[in-house]
Amino acid sequence: MKARWLIILFLFTAVGANAQQVASVKAVTLKEAVDFAMEFNNTMKNARLDQDYAKAYNREIMATGLPNINAELGYNYYFKRPISPAFNQFFGDTNTSSAKVFSYLASQDPNIQNILYNSMIQSKDAAFSFVLPHNISSSITVSQLIFDGRYFIGLKATKDFTRVARLQKDLSELDVKYNVTKAYYQAAAANEAVLKLGENLKLVQRLLTETRAIFQQGLIEELDVDRLALAEAQLQSQITQQAQLSKLAYDNLKFQMGMSLKDELVLKDNLDDLRAQITVDAEPKFDATQRVETDLLETTIRIRTYDVAQRRSGYFPSMFAFLNYGWQAQATKFGDFFKSTTTYYPDGDTRKSTRWFDQGLVGITLKLPIFDSGARLANMKQAKVNRQKTINDLENFKNAAELQFRAALSSYESALIDEANNKRTSELSEKIFRTNQIKYKEGVGSSFELVQSENENAANHVKKIQSTLAVLNAKADLDKALGIK
Repeated sequence: MKARWLIILFLFTAVGANAQQVASVKAVTLKEAVDFAMEFNNTMKNARLDQDYAKAYNREIMATGLPNINAELGYNYYFKRPISPAFNQFFGDTNTSSAKVFSYLASQDPNIQNILYNSMIQSKDAAFSFVLPHNISSSITVSQLIFDGRYFIGLKATKDFTRVARLQKDLSELDVKYNVTKAYYQAAAANEAVLKLGENLKLVQRLLTETRAIFQQGLIEELDVDRLALAEAQLQSQITQQAQLSKLAYDNLKFQMGMSLKDELVLKDNLDDLRAQITVDAEPKFDATQRVETDLLETTIRIRTYDVAQRRSGYFPSMFAFLNYGWQAQATKFGDFFKSTTTYYPDGDTRKSTRWFDQGLVGITLKLPIFDSGARLANMKQAKVNRQKTINDLENFKNAAELQFRAALSSYESALIDEANNKRTSELSEKIFRTNQIKYKEGVGSSFELVQSENENAANHVKKIQSTLAVLNAKADLDKALGIK
């Protein structure tokens, strides 16, 4: 039962023991695994995309202050044309401006009144329209921002937008490296556990073979054979369970690396190599400014400050300049838009004309905010609240980061002590097992003592591997708490 619990501790730390049909095989060191993850891990891919997004967002902010050109084309067909006042209203009420205009025209040219009157008679209606059925209008507008406080504040914030994306990428790199490193440690430790259990199994199997031969000679009891057979069965069961659980560790490492789970992965670094890379440093000094999160939060505070200033600038005027040039035409039939007419003059001169008329407009727009019922003030207060919350988050992070460092340092120191104790225990249990093995072969030791020492030896080997893994994990946690890249 004790050995079973020790194996369960390796639930996510075992290596793959069963070979499968895979697409490819990749052998990596810890550094190579981390480098692979920096390129293929989906978190890192998204971090790089976030940088591209920040650059595009900055470009969008800059573009709002640069010239903008827009073209517009519109077509309207009046299936029911708007009607102007009746004919007699143009001339019946002399007080209206329209009556004065037509009266003047009629006095200058009596034919005008006849033309309008005849048109009214022919249409059998006392109303008529000045709008033709088909209308087309087009225009080009050029606009330019001259002054807007929000725009200039936004320009100042663009550098920090890019910086936030870069810091988030750095933070993602640290997280991915941390996850890959711990997954690699776990896989290497499980590899070592499988090897040790396999070595113990070979010893027990050799002893079992020798004991059976001695039993057949009638020199020992069958109980001695059964005890060794039981030890063999227990080891085989442990190895089978370890093989099933170990695949999870390799799959986890592949996932953290961004590698296909169908591919086979081989570790170049064993547990001893990884442990040799860890040195017992002097007591480290904690500095919250070394953490990427601190820089990220400080940059966010600056952005929040820009946000407050930008919302405050909503009280200031803004100015835009524009230039518009357009064309407009009306026709009874759609095809008439593309026809020209020729006018003949008494002097023999002729001129061609079209139905298109152009127009141009240039101007400046000045917007002066006067009263908004307190909407801008409420908006600015919201920005100030968000800024203060970020300041509080920074202070809270500094305290939490120091607490994280102290916990990681304590765990690291405890792991070193535990590793030293388990190493000594493993050496002693190995020595005791060897002694009992010799005594058993010489006939002065019992099979019970041999099996018991073998079980303790296997368990202590696993505990030693576990304590070494704990040191590696604790060092990874400490490096993360210190902000070591």
